Amino acid sequence: MTLHLNASDSVSQKILSFLESLTKQGESVEIIDDSIYKFEKQGISQGLKQVENGEIYSTDELLEELKK
Repeated sequence: MTLHLNASDSVSQKILSFLESLTKQGESVEIIDDSIYKFEKQGISQGLKQVENGEIYSTDELLEELKK
């Protein structure tokens, strides 16, 4: 399940404390704030545009480019 939350600071702190208690119990919880969400969304959109434009590179080509 994915949950996007807009809450006051006090409510956010209570929710984060609860989620932290879940992780201490071994539950899996991943928290992504708005800035990370926007960054990842932008990267995915850019990747999809590159695929549409045929700008696909092999791992070897990418690694060579990153070494430059």
